[in-house]
Amino acid sequence: MIDNLQLLYGITSVFYAIIAITTIIGSIIYTTKKRGIAGFLMIIGSVVNLFVIIAHPILSALANTAELEQDLFLLINYSITVVNCIFSIIFVIGFLLAIIKLKKDS
Repeated sequence: MIDNLQLLYGITSVFYAIIAITTIIGSIIYTTKKRGIAGFLMIIGSVVNLFVIIAHPILSALANTAELEQDLFLLINYSITVVNCIFSIIFVIGFLLAIIKLKKDS
């Protein structure tokens, strides 16, 4: 049962990373066509999101091999989640600014 859950976690992590990479590419394309703070915020938010996606499985593996205390593991996991949330908000702000800019241009 555990092996199946680890496999499922790995597969969903890969799909999530593909989505994050696609978002980064889209943000870069937008920024090259429409220069401004909106694209910059989207790129920053997307890149940090990708780093968090990479960090979660590594953290889980380290917690299993290093036998971290559960409280420490939860604190680290919570910290990474808070950072991801903050940068997701930054991405959304950039996205909304881009929509407003595109609406004004049309």
